[in-house]
Amino acid sequence: MKSGFFSNDHEELSAIVARANAWLESSGLKVITVETIVLPNISNEKDASQTNIRTSGEMSSYWHQVVRVWYEVPVAGA
Repeated sequence: MKSGFFSNDHEELSAIVARANAWLESSGLKVITVETIVLPNISNEKDASQTNIRTSGEMSSYWHQVVRVWYEVPVAGA
């Protein structure tokens, strides 16, 4: 599967959350917070840099859900 934010291949959110949970459990990282972010009409890097994305009318609108994990790497010996 082609990966990356601008890929046309996407996983179900439940699969992403399960994979993230498995990674976090095995990583030893300290989780600060986990966010689910919804981004509208992002299909390329130029769109991602826009701060005012508008949808209206009969035009198609695509929304992307992203899981963002904020974590801290434990300091050895602390």
